[in-house]
Amino acid sequence: MLVCQVERNGSRPQNPDVDNSQVHATGPQNPDVDNSQVHATGFPKDCVICTGTTDSIAAFLAARADQPGKAVTSLGSTLAIKLLSTKRAEDARFGVYSHRLDDKWLVGGASNTGGAVLRQIFTDDELVKLSEQINPEEASTLDYYPLQDIGERFPVADPKMEPRLHPRPASDVEYLHGILESIARIEAKGYNLLKELGATPVDEVFTAGGGSKNEKWIKIRERVLGWPVRKALQTEAAYGAALLAMKGASL
Repeated sequence: MLVCQVERNGSRPQNPDVDNSQVHATGPQNPDVDNSQVHATGFPKDCVICTGTTDSIAAFLAARADQPGKAVTSLGSTLAIKLLSTKRAEDARFGVYSHRLDDKWLVGGASNTGGAVLRQIFTDDELVKLSEQINPEEASTLDYYPLQDIGERFPVADPKMEPRLHPRPASDVEYLHGILESIARIEAKGYNLLKELGATPVDEVFTAGGGSKNEKWIKIRERVLGWPVRKALQTEAAYGAALLAMKGASL
């Protein structure tokens, strides 16, 4: 089976200058691909070609968050969230957009906060050792807005927003705790914003990326978010593409 990367019609705001009739739904076998095109690639004659999607959506599918209310937070260099919703939500003022997925919507946004900020301050070894000393059940009194540089995209679209990482306490454990909890608050603000814009309320969050390895951070996020947070067993976009191919071949 072969999965072609094609965004579904309606995944972005419609452009009157674009012929959307040529955009296919995600998943089904593509009837418009001629057999000669398959043979020219060297694939077997019985190769089934299915329409695919973007890499970030394929990664969402890999997490098996397949019911409305399920969400995936990717904690890498930056923080990105996607929520499966029965309703579309978009608002450029807050950096919120939607992708079409079958008869539902993937609603979300991407913040400039995330792991890159942590690596500006701590080494990987320090992050491990300091995290071990954090009590995730205790709320931090520190209020930061961790950014690598000036500018934020979501849940506030403000190109002039400046990082806020002070005051710095004498204890590095307290400082790290404050940063982790502040990032969790930004994540919570993002999901609450999606709900305010009409998206399906969150009931469970799967987490992916380097941040998913930090168990103390997961517990902090569960407390701040108020929903179950668990690691996604699969996070590779290729796995999600394979799931699409399996679905398309069965239709």
